[in-house]
Amino acid sequence: MGRIISIVLVFTLIFGLVGCGQNHVTDNSPVNNMEYIWNLTDTNEFIVAMTEHLDEKTQYGEDMSVLSEAERIFYITQTLEMEVTNGGFSQFFYNSSGNFSNELVGAFTAIGANATAAICQKATSAFGCDIPVDRDERIQMLDKLGSDSIDELLEECDNAFFAYEDNLNELTYNFVMKNKEQFT
Repeated sequence: MGRIISIVLVFTLIFGLVGCGQNHVTDNSPVNNMEYIWNLTDTNEFIVAMTEHLDEKTQYGEDMSVLSEAERIFYITQTLEMEVTNGGFSQFFYNSSGNFSNELVGAFTAIGANATAAICQKATSAFGCDIPVDRDERIQMLDKLGSDSIDELLEECDNAFFAYEDNLNELTYNFVMKNKEQFT
């Protein structure tokens, strides 16, 4: 009997590990189940679940064409918040998330986060022009612009962002609810 249980455990582990290696969310998982997401009552849990859902839907930003306009706005605002919280505006611009740099002000304005939109405007003004969507071009531009004054400007923007003058969770949640039909 012990040997049979061992064999069953080995098969479970093998097939479980193979399943984990696929690195995707199944249609039955909470993240991909919109009914589950819409029923979340905690704003933070809702935003996290919706972010995870859109990450999966876009293949972590690789295919933004699958998003509606409202989903794109949500995705951009959440991406900026995660990047700035983790490593500041500088990290945002250097990472692939910086591909959305030229859309920041409009996205935050769309959710009603006008103070945050102004901070993003100040941060993007460091470039003095439209920011390259191509990451390599953007990095080259950042490296050419690299100076203490730009670093200071971005640090000022980080500090202003961390003051959270806008209630981003509430504004984001309200934006999603107003545009619920666009979130699939």
